[in-house]
Amino acid sequence: MTPTENKSYRIESDLLGEMQIPGHALYGAQTARAIENFPVGRQRTIGSFNQLIRALLLIKKAAAMTNREIGALQADLANAILNAVDDLLANPQPEQFPIHNLHGGGGTSANMNANEVLANLGEEFLGGRRGCRLRLDPNDHVNLHQSTNDVYPTACHMAVLFQWPSLRDALKMLQSALNLSGEKFRHQVRLARTCLQDAVDISFGDYLGGMAAQIGRLTAQIEETVDHLHSVSLGGTICGRTEEVPDAYLNRINSVLASVTDDPLYRPAADLFDAAQNPDEMVAVSAKLDILARSLIKFAKDFRLLSSGPEGGLGEIRLPAVQPGSSIMPWKINPVIPEFLVQIGFRVIGNHAMCAAGLDHGELDLNVWESSIVFPILESMEFLESGITQFINKCICGMEPNAEVNNRNARTIIPMLTRLAREHGYQRVTQVCKQAHNNPDLLKELLLANFGEGGAKKCE
Repeated sequence: MTPTENKSYRIESDLLGEMQIPGHALYGAQTARAIENFPVGRQRTIGSFNQLIRALLLIKKAAAMTNREIGALQADLANAILNAVDDLLANPQPEQFPIHNLHGGGGTSANMNANEVLANLGEEFLGGRRGCRLRLDPNDHVNLHQSTNDVYPTACHMAVLFQWPSLRDALKMLQSALNLSGEKFRHQVRLARTCLQDAVDISFGDYLGGMAAQIGRLTAQIEETVDHLHSVSLGGTICGRTEEVPDAYLNRINSVLASVTDDPLYRPAADLFDAAQNPDEMVAVSAKLDILARSLIKFAKDFRLLSSGPEGGLGEIRLPAVQPGSSIMPWKINPVIPEFLVQIGFRVIGNHAMCAAGLDHGELDLNVWESSIVFPILESMEFLESGITQFINKCICGMEPNAEVNNRNARTIIPMLTRLAREHGYQRVTQVCKQAHNNPDLLKELLLANFGEGGAKKCE
């Protein structure tokens, strides 16, 4: 059907009837229905997640190339789709993907949004007008040998794979920054604490090195979990069934996808029915991000606690002053960067709860809650990258131990008693402690009497 047009809108139709489309829009009737059905308000659209749009476009590119290669799609039509994809990759138009990120329908609206945009842009490349569908159809050509059931889960996997390197780089920078600070302050002693009580003396190199080691370990774990997302369901069309596609397409689509993404690791899922039913590999990534977030919260709270003061707190480290801390109390400086990271951690934990719910509530042959999984993961990665970067630049890099406070705290009684116990035995030192009845001054006298000048000096 040739649409009726005026300066501001055109009319297109789909299964349910006619829809009014903005004249400038590259999308069509199904996207317009999604806009009405899922009002965005001030929330995020799929277009604001550029890695998902990139993934959808590359899938359409791989499909067009494969269909052209096997003779299922005329070369001029396939080339028009390919030109449209390349144009959008080079000149992104996020406003052409205006659907709410949590749209219903298991990703159908997102898939059709991509199909309609590419069909209209390709139609123009072929000499037609957007909305005409005289040469290029979103379903019959752009979506050929595809279903939302295999396209959307694959796009979700790819989007996370695309997003991960930026976060990975931030984590590697964090590990490096912690190691550099640990090396810089390796000779500065500090009082370790267990159960928030005095323990033994260690160095800042020990403490920060432990943080760095965990970040390195978590980064490797996330990397391994993300790598599993190279297993994709293209060719599984409806619920994992392959009857809708020719063998030639099924045998080529994943290798073509690997080529267009320049990533040789893409491979078909071992069982396409499993891939349709179960997004657990995506949720596993979210679970790793949840663990990372909780670990970062711990780091940030440590920095917050160690910098507490300036007079009534621990005051063992000084953090860079980045903004005034009070509208009424002069000279007050708050640890706002660690607090920023803590709250980002809270958000990631909440996002994981949503991802887990998406796994819990899948039914029968297709899990349609992919949107409630992929977008929280992408958002968590964005948040974590931002929080980690600021934590490095405005906290770790300017952090300095307070030598006077740390040296004094490291010479307190518990570390010294631990050394005496190592030399004279735990039970013997404990008997002396019992005689002191929690009186530090009396304890020092008893240590002098029992262990001589060496024991007393250890407790000075």
